Amino acid sequence: MRFVIIGGGPAGYAAAAAASALGAETTVVEDLGLGGNATIWDAIPSKTLLETANVMGVVDRAEALGIAFEHGRPRVDLLRTIAHARYVAAHQSRGIRDRLEATAARYVHGRARIVAPGLLAVGGELGEIELPYDRLLIATGAAPWEPPFAQVDHTRIFTPRDPLALRELPQHLLVVGAGATGCEYAEFFLSCGSRVTLISARGQVLPAEDRDVAEIVEEAFLARGCELQFGCRVSEVRPEGDEVVVVSEDGRLFRGTHAVVCMGMRAATAALGLDVVGVRISDRGAIAVDGNQCTTAAGVYAAGDVAGGMMLASTAAMQGRHAALHALGRMTTPLDLHTVPWTIFCHPEVASVGLTAGSAASRGIDVAVTKHYLGANPRSVISGNQAGMIKLVADTDSGVVLGGSIVGYRASELIATLALAVKARLTVDALGDAGTVTPSMSESLQRAAEKAATARLRA
Repeated sequence: MRFVIIGGGPAGYAAAAAASALGAETTVVEDLGLGGNATIWDAIPSKTLLETANVMGVVDRAEALGIAFEHGRPRVDLLRTIAHARYVAAHQSRGIRDRLEATAARYVHGRARIVAPGLLAVGGELGEIELPYDRLLIATGAAPWEPPFAQVDHTRIFTPRDPLALRELPQHLLVVGAGATGCEYAEFFLSCGSRVTLISARGQVLPAEDRDVAEIVEEAFLARGCELQFGCRVSEVRPEGDEVVVVSEDGRLFRGTHAVVCMGMRAATAALGLDVVGVRISDRGAIAVDGNQCTTAAGVYAAGDVAGGMMLASTAAMQGRHAALHALGRMTTPLDLHTVPWTIFCHPEVASVGLTAGSAASRGIDVAVTKHYLGANPRSVISGNQAGMIKLVADTDSGVVLGGSIVGYRASELIATLALAVKARLTVDALGDAGTVTPSMSESLQRAAEKAATARLRA
């Protein structure tokens, strides 16, 4: 079987590895570079920048740990920071290419489009070639949305991909959008010394999270001088002289030297020739798929950000692998993304999995919610990162862990244990009986589960 993948990001290379292992004649077509948007522009570079922010956070706490600075506080060299982010992205891309070459998959550098059922045209440096397929996976990712009311010039008014081209730190950055991406860029530039105003259309930052989780992040931002503006539905972002102006629908004006527009992503479906085979686009602009990543066209699949839903690299990889297994007849059960965790790398970090208290309530599920704060955790005290909370959501009757949130130091690492508990349908009793190391952040997850189990005994 000829299995062709358009896109070499997480969905694409995960699908290629699975298809090649099953003996398919596998080809990956990518015009940007292996690793796709996630590696070249989005997840990897942004998290590399945030590591700089993390180091600066350690610097802020250094004196409390007994470290003195003889020549003043360190500063961020933006050009070197960006150069390091580009190096990491290139390194990861090369690593993905090496892993792909270790399989039987073929890599074609170029831009593909469907010209007829079962046939692609791929344009590259040496001209255009035809590439037939029996099964096709579209994994072209997504790009930052540039709303029509924002005069994006990619210099002073930019998208989340443009910081890699900045030459100097913004003096005053207006962050339009307080979701995961907005909070992460606010974190980075705040740590670099820029004045930052974070503008949210909702009544909190991180609107997908429960209110009490968002409050901890808000308090941390405010303590470090970040300006928070809520209930601001932005109607215009424009340059004005040497400034940038953001206008809210209620008439409020915010002025800064730069603005980054973090208002979501849009699936990259242009010029793919989807209409040739009848691939339907959803109301949100993404490719419509079923639980097996099948599109409305026979033999054509879509996975990752181009299919909408949870726009996460980990989700994309799961979807790509599932699509390949289904295409080759090895998988028929629809993919379950309920146990996929997500993380926001601000300070403190936020990570969630499964149901939050809010989503459980909206579904009419009776749950018991347990909160355990991290202020007494010895690892938190040692590191100076005492802000945070673990929030468990469990079925009231059975005690099965349905989800939860972790906000605090190393939440991105702790969430894996909670995700496993949700996946395995462990009870709070079983999670509380799991052994942990002292001192560690993970012992607070055990304490939270013990607290939930004790509450069940008293009920």
